[in-house]
Amino acid sequence: MTQGNDETSSGEDALTAEIDKTMAEAEAAVKDMQDDDDVIDLDADANAAELVELRERVETLRGELTGTKDKWIRALADLENYKKRTKKEMDDAALRTAKTLLPAFLPVLDNLERALEVAEPTAANASDENAENVRNLVQGIKMVRQEFLAALVRNGIEPIDSVGKTFDPAMHDALQQFDSPDFPPGVVIREYEKGYVLKGRLLRPARVIVAGAGSTGVAVEDETQADAAED
Repeated sequence: MTQGNDETSSGEDALTAEIDKTMAEAEAAVKDMQDDDDVIDLDADANAAELVELRERVETLRGELTGTKDKWIRALADLENYKKRTKKEMDDAALRTAKTLLPAFLPVLDNLERALEVAEPTAANASDENAENVRNLVQGIKMVRQEFLAALVRNGIEPIDSVGKTFDPAMHDALQQFDSPDFPPGVVIREYEKGYVLKGRLLRPARVIVAGAGSTGVAVEDETQADAAED
């Protein structure tokens, strides 16, 4: 794909250079005609017919130059529109492909996340001879999850950051509402299933639990302002 873009760019540069050269030659020709017009002897012996013809040639060249500039500008505009349209079509195709394939892979990542939710507290509290094995297992699951996420990011797919953020119906799918002492109303307090975006376009909404109307937590920005006032 990069090689194709380089070849297209080289072709555009060559076309632009050729047009610039042609326009420069046309402008030089017009200038020569004007210079000749300035030095024409307008004595009674001058050939009026030749003077008229010369002026007509100058005007013709000016018209051709203007027409060439207009065509060039339209061609560049058409090329730019084509590039934008092609990029959008490619992005749409990538999004459709991702939406088709990801439902088969993301549940694996979801299960890794759920396994870690259970395994991490178990590993932290383990004290018998199997404690080291449990911790090694947890570390292995983390490594697999991290490799999975890194592969998604390399392909432009990123997880949605939800917990602690204001509920966004465009990005979140609310499963339940609970009153929380730690979060203000309308803020995501727990993520049941992670959401993902592809270059800013939603692939899968995050399935979340939202703080209810009776929640008493303080928003992060309010806490920051309160700390600053105390200082």
